[in-house]
Amino acid sequence: METNKKLIAVVEIGGDKAIQFWARADDLAQQYNEKSTDIVYTVAKLPDSDNLFRFFATSKEEMTQETLLECSREFLDELLTLVPSDCVRIKIAEGKEE
Repeated sequence: METNKKLIAVVEIGGDKAIQFWARADDLAQQYNEKSTDIVYTVAKLPDSDNLFRFFATSKEEMTQETLLECSREFLDELLTLVPSDCVRIKIAEGKEE
């Protein structure tokens, strides 16, 4: 697959839900990767933090950040449902590449 990897979101998890979120987010990314051949999602925990996670999307075709975010909207919305919403803060990335 072409390496067009872009940061799509940074998520902060409050309280004691980080481990639960990490496992569920990884499972969610795998589910989406099995359904789609156009975009591959990956999740990375920031090495110096227990509760910050970065989400990347890699597209087969060249896409703008805006298009990639639009295609990833369903995935991003589902991230918010993995743990109670009062524990989740999400920042959508605007134009950052890996």
